[in-house]
Amino acid sequence: MRRYATLALAAVLLAGGCGIPDDTDVTVIGDGPSAGFATTDDSVPSEPPKRESATDPAQLVNYYLQAAAGDPEGAVNRVKSFLSEDAKPGFPATADVRVIRLTDKLLYTPGDPEITFRAQQVGTLKSNGVLEPSPDPSPADTEYKLKVGTVGEAGLFITSPPPRGLLMTDTALNDYYLRRTVYFWNNDNTALVPDLRYMPRSLPSVQQPTTILNWLVNGPASWLGDTVHGLPTGTAAPDNVPAAANETLQVTLSAQAVPTGDDKSLDRLRRQLQWSLRDLIPRDLELKIGNQDPVRYSGIDYQDSNVAARLADRPERFVVYNSSIRRLNDSAQPADPIPVIKSPDNKGFVSAAMSSSATHTYVAAVTGAGKSPKLRVAVARIGQQNDLVEVPGLTGNLGRPVWAITPDNDPSGAIGLITANGKLYSFGVGGAKAVPVEWQGDPGAITAISVAPDGYRVALVAGGRLYRTVLDTGGDALTLSAPEQLQPPNFSSVAAVAWSSETYLAVAGTRADGRSAVMDVSVDGALTYARLTDIGKETVIYLTAYPANPVSREENSDSEAYETAGDAWDVLGEPVRITAADLAGPAASAPPAGAAPTAPFFLD
Repeated sequence: MRRYATLALAAVLLAGGCGIPDDTDVTVIGDGPSAGFATTDDSVPSEPPKRESATDPAQLVNYYLQAAAGDPEGAVNRVKSFLSEDAKPGFPATADVRVIRLTDKLLYTPGDPEITFRAQQVGTLKSNGVLEPSPDPSPADTEYKLKVGTVGEAGLFITSPPPRGLLMTDTALNDYYLRRTVYFWNNDNTALVPDLRYMPRSLPSVQQPTTILNWLVNGPASWLGDTVHGLPTGTAAPDNVPAAANETLQVTLSAQAVPTGDDKSLDRLRRQLQWSLRDLIPRDLELKIGNQDPVRYSGIDYQDSNVAARLADRPERFVVYNSSIRRLNDSAQPADPIPVIKSPDNKGFVSAAMSSSATHTYVAAVTGAGKSPKLRVAVARIGQQNDLVEVPGLTGNLGRPVWAITPDNDPSGAIGLITANGKLYSFGVGGAKAVPVEWQGDPGAITAISVAPDGYRVALVAGGRLYRTVLDTGGDALTLSAPEQLQPPNFSSVAAVAWSSETYLAVAGTRADGRSAVMDVSVDGALTYARLTDIGKETVIYLTAYPANPVSREENSDSEAYETAGDAWDVLGEPVRITAADLAGPAASAPPAGAAPTAPFFLD
């Protein structure tokens, strides 16, 4: 389900106050991502090793590259504890941490004080828990040099550190931080948008609500800034949120948090808090604004404010087979008719996308393979059918369509996206001409695009590189923000992308040896989770995923599929080809020779 249109959601809020509705070394950070929500984990130490624990120079350097992990206020002192007294003067005092990804082992010759290593810069971890991707990412790595020596009887020290301030490996980021998602309202106040943050595992659980409230008061990550808004100006959080008692977490905010004259602002605020603090609220949230009497909230009605919470446990799955759209046997509702499309019109398809709101189902399909493909769209109330309408204004090579906005009740507000000859266009459902999407910067021809369930955050592939950006619908024309490049490890070229969850992307690409792989990458590009480390020499031409529902606490989709060289595959423990035997419904009496399922997709 995609982001609802403003008017439809506003109507929901007014009516009920219930909100919005092989042979590879692909990097694996640790043992793969945990759910990221647990406040304690006895199997993982909450703090990195101390300098005194190192028994040799190489181990000292490894510990040094973990020392910045933890409370940002103490990061500089923790790192300086590894430095000799002569090395401390002039060491940078900023708490921002440069996160790096080691690309080879440390090079150390016994007896030589110099140790070198090579690493790729991932980004900068800010004191507010945001990881900002490197502004100039490159698959090329950088050589770092430092020196280690013994100082009297005190043991081993870094006697000459790298000249780049606080460094921390991506493995330390995975090991010593919890991944927390806070939420901000979009500029229309119609839906919450996720914002990934990193919280030190060493922070006691009783202090975590205070940290999250400060994150909310200080506003969203910069890349979301044009699409969402923070709490009202002047909002102040308490110095300390009291420990939960009697199954209740008590939160007090200044009067500015709820502006006068906005009857729905208190309800929006409590929903934002319930989503952002949901793993720390034992049962009830008691919210006090200024000198007003506290209000108690319980239950799960707040979940409607996040569209991703409506994602099904079992998705409806489809493929294109013999130019027709077909359901798969392991899909939800495998015996149901194809949504929206009338049976006589189910032909000539190359690829398709389907999305639903609470009232309607939307279809966008590319038809007519060869030199004259067409984009056709249709919308109908759930369970009904309608005619496909051609979208004019598109010629040449058309990519796979996606839906960004699928409104309730009024389909005229729907927005889809598609590439044509490497350029991005938006389209609706009424037969209007497709419109170019403006954006800042030009990273090259766009070959793949995917929109998060919230309908704002966008991942795309352009020029063989992976980018993230946000969709802005507030102006006279639809625009994208300046794209930020992400650099998945071990990929010389990125081929395809899809949203795996609120915080992870499914990414397919080509390794340096020319073989393809699939992995999940955090939305900031910092952490990875290997899916398929080697799927052969064929390039992935399309990747799709049904995002994990955030209510489940899972960070990675259970349903991912891709296409290579005319075959569709499931991403499981190993590649599993989707064949005609997997199709739901009666088998074709005489399927054409060589026919195989292609273009897998989900009803999202």
